[in-house]
This record gives sequence, structure tokens and C-alpha cells, in this order.
Amino acid sequence: MVWPYTWFDAGGVVGMTPGRQCGSGEIVSCNWFTNDTFIPGVPTLPDNMRTTRDRFRHTTNPWRSPGSAPVFSPCGVAGGNPFGCPIGGAEGECPGGGFGYGPYAEDVNFPDVVTTEWKLGGIVEVGWGIIANHGGGYSYRLCKTPEDGVVTEECFQQLPLDFNGDKQWVQFGEDGDKVEFLANRTRTGTFPEGSQWSKNPIPACLRLDAGIGADEPGCPESGGQFQPPAPGLLGYGIR
Repeated sequence: MVWPYTWFDAGGVVGMTPGRQCGSGEIVSCNWFTNDTFIPGVPTLPDNMRTTRDRFRHTTNPWRSPGSAPVFSPCGVAGGNPFGCPIGGAEGECPGGGFGYGPYAEDVNFPDVVTTEWKLGGIVEVGWGIIANHGGGYSYRLCKTPEDGVVTEECFQQLPLDFNGDKQWVQFGEDGDKVEFLANRTRTGTFPEGSQWSKNPIPACLRLDAGIGADEPGCPESGGQFQPPAPGLLGYGIR
């Protein structure tokens, strides 16, 4: 999520600036995650919510049973591999992305954090951007800060949020046109049970590399993994 401002975005400088999805923070915002996490059971997501055409690929990826894959931190770990890669290995970058032994975000004092007040029962406009389209989907959750000040994954699981309405939109540039279309959402196969999850509406290219090696944007040779919601809304990197 890049709107409202995240705690990585000191002073709210980046916000929704096009192409800056990973551009905030001393350790850039895209580097706070959990690496090598998989669902503990079988896929539960309905087939129409998949973002890859081949149902037998990525069967253990977190989005195949949204919310069930374990995480090291609800707010992300710098580099995604807090115990090294492999576990106990030398410091440095990890095969497949990230690096080892980074701090947990909830233990870091981020400078000049812009906070957002969430009103009970209110409607909030949110936004995010794609810089490397790996498919999947998303949901939003809140955690009321505990007395000890330490948020946990269990706390966030207690308050998943519902989306407002059945539409979503893509905006071209910071002040560009908005293209609205029907969202693809489900409460089936999600965790906590009955929580709402939205499919990433932008298909990657129908190639093994999802389009990262394509010579032109928009998947002109292969087409997309599924039907795009509007003309031109497909590919690996959408800025």
C-alpha cells in the first residue's frame, strides 16, 4: 500500500508518485517482507480468482489460500530473511531476492512518520502500485495498538476490513485519468474465514518470466494470463 502514506515514507514525500513504489525509506519500502513463506495446506482460492492460467503452478504461494501463510512480522522484515539465507548462513543478498538478518519493522524507529486516523465505520480511499507484477491479490486489515505498543499478526487477523462497493480503478500518473471497472472479490477460501480479498486486476504476460524479458510493454506477443479489465492494462511493469 502506498496510499495512505506508509511508515516507510518519511514526511509523505513519495505517496502516489508514479514509478516510486519502491522509492521511500533508507531501506526501500519494497524490501520489507517475508521471504519463502507458503500456505500450510492445500489451495482454497476459487479458480476464477487465480492470476496464472496454469492451475498446477504456484500451488503453495500465499495467494492460493489468502491470509493463511505464516509471516515473520505483520509489518515486514528488512530483506525478508531474518535468520539468514540459508538459515544461519553468511550475511548478504539472498538467492531469489532480499537479504539476511534484517530488523523487524515494528522494532525500527522510522523518522517523520505520517499517521492516518481511521474512523470506525468510515470509508477511506486507498491505493497501491505495481513495479513487478507477480499476480496475487490483496486485502486490508487494522490492529488497534496494544498497551505494550507491539502489534502482532494475530491482532491484525482480528480486524480484516471490507471493501466499499464492487468497483476499483486504475489511475494513469499522479494527476492522470482514472479508468473504473468491476472488482473481482471473494470471501471463499480466505483466512480469517469470511474475510474479503481482491484479485490483482492487472494480468502479467502469458510467459514463464511473466513479461520481465519482453521487448515491448503490454504483452503484444503472448497476451495476458487472463482478460485485462481495460485495453492496455496488462504486463509485468505498470507505472
